[in-house]
Amino acid sequence: MSSIRSQSKPCWSDNTIEQLAKVLSQLANTLNSNQTPGPNTNTRGTKAHIPDTFSGTEPDKLKYFLFQCYLYFYANPVQFNTDIAKINFAMTYLTAVAQDWFEMDLNQEDQSIFQDWLSNWNQFVDELHRHFGLSDSVGEVANMLDNLRMKPSHNISTYNVEFMHYASQLGWGNSVLYHRYYQGLPNRIQDPISTWEQGKPISFQDMYTLAITINHRYWEQDCERHCTRQAEKEALESHSQKQGKASTSSPAMAS
Repeated sequence: MSSIRSQSKPCWSDNTIEQLAKVLSQLANTLNSNQTPGPNTNTRGTKAHIPDTFSGTEPDKLKYFLFQCYLYFYANPVQFNTDIAKINFAMTYLTAVAQDWFEMDLNQEDQSIFQDWLSNWNQFVDELHRHFGLSDSVGEVANMLDNLRMKPSHNISTYNVEFMHYASQLGWGNSVLYHRYYQGLPNRIQDPISTWEQGKPISFQDMYTLAITINHRYWEQDCERHCTRQAEKEALESHSQKQGKASTSSPAMAS
C-alpha cells in the first residue's frame, strides 16, 4: 500500500488555485463582453461574491477561502493592485483563532517588531498554511477516503460525490479505488454486488455503475413497499370506519 501512495498526485497548490481563479474571472469577463448590453445591464464589470469567513478551526477549508479571495481580486483588479490591499481585505474575513493569531502579531508593532507578511501576500498565505492549513494534504485526503462510508439510509449520489472529490486529488490506480469504493458501500449494496448474476465487476468504473443500478432498484422496491403498506393501512382504516358506521346505525334501526 505504501508504494501505491508514494505515487499519489499532490493536492492543488496555491499557484494552481490562483491560476484557476484568474481563468474563471477572465472567462466571466469574456462572457459579459460578448453580451449585448440591455437598458438595465450593469456594465461596470464582473461582480464576485465576497469570501466566506475562515476561522482556522477547519484546515480543509483554507484552500477554498483563498480561492474565493483570488476570484474577488481578479474581479476587482484596480482595487487590489497591491499586496497590502489584498492582505487587509483577506484579514477582514478571518474570525476566531485565525483572527486572534494575526492580531497578536499586529500588536507586536508597538514593540517595533514588524512581520514580513504584513506587506507580502505570498508570505501572508504561507503564514495561513503554516498555522491553519492541513499538515499533510495528501495524507489527510487519503485518510478521508479510507474512512468514507455510505450510510444505509442515504442515497448513493452523496457517497459518489464525496468519493470522487477525494479520489480526484490522489493518484491511486483502478484496483485501489475499486476496493476502497466497495469497502465504503453498505451491506444492502455490497451483498447484491457479490452475488451478481454476471459476476462481480472487475473494474472500478463497472463497480461504480453497478452500485448505482442496485441502489436505484433498492429505492424503487422501498417505494413500492411503502405504497403497499400505505394502501393496506388505508384499506384497514376504511374497513374499520364502515364497521363503526354499521354498528351505530343498528340500534337506530331497531328502535
